[in-house]
Amino acid sequence: MLNNDRIIIKNQKSNKNKSNLLDFVSLKHYKVFSIDETTSSDAIQELITIAKKTYMVTLFPYDHEKSNIHYLQIELLQDEISIIVNIAFFLGYNIILPDIDELLSVIFHRSKSIQIWGTSERFNYDHGFNLIYSPHNMEKCHFVNIQDLFKIWYNNTFQHNEKCGQLLDYNQIDGPLCTCSYRPLKCSSDQWSLKDAITYTFQENLDNINISLYECQAITKCATVINEKWNYRKVQDYIKTNHMIQNVMF
Repeated sequence: MLNNDRIIIKNQKSNKNKSNLLDFVSLKHYKVFSIDETTSSDAIQELITIAKKTYMVTLFPYDHEKSNIHYLQIELLQDEISIIVNIAFFLGYNIILPDIDELLSVIFHRSKSIQIWGTSERFNYDHGFNLIYSPHNMEKCHFVNIQDLFKIWYNNTFQHNEKCGQLLDYNQIDGPLCTCSYRPLKCSSDQWSLKDAITYTFQENLDNINISLYECQAITKCATVINEKWNYRKVQDYIKTNHMIQNVMF
């Protein structure tokens, strides 16, 4: 997965200010649906119909013990629009639980390609919520770990600069000799956080305020640059255009 369109990045000024980051922008238009105890069965059935026609989904489990907030975020990827579904985890039985189980059985079907950030072990919960997926069912799912793929893409796209001590022939791995400010990982075993992936690639801010809405879209954005094989020039053109648009808006 080497980048043949090789660009040697010249030394850049470090210590960029986070206040200069742009707001996160999804690559697709989207609609948001929330499922909790008050959601109607008809609304969930409409989502099931959409999910059955969707073959690429993105998932993110939000699990914050201190605030006791737990939900599963699902992005149903359509050609022109994304459907964001937030399923709240709640205790006890509810009349809509069979509908939620049916929706999840469609989502976690082996015909789907499921994009996640990290491993599928993140989906193991114990909050008394009647989830359809189990270790046995999950083994049949086609999970795509975007976190691992992103690391390979980023290293081949944002290569070591011309004076970096880690610059090696035929190799763009992370290492302790790296002095590139735009490559924050300094060990080959380090992993990208989703927030840093968005910040360093797109110069956008995926902060704690808006992350609850944009987790899946952020993963999808990283997956898109990988699948569409964005090179360094295309990323910089995107950043330039996005800066112009947001400066006009604000």
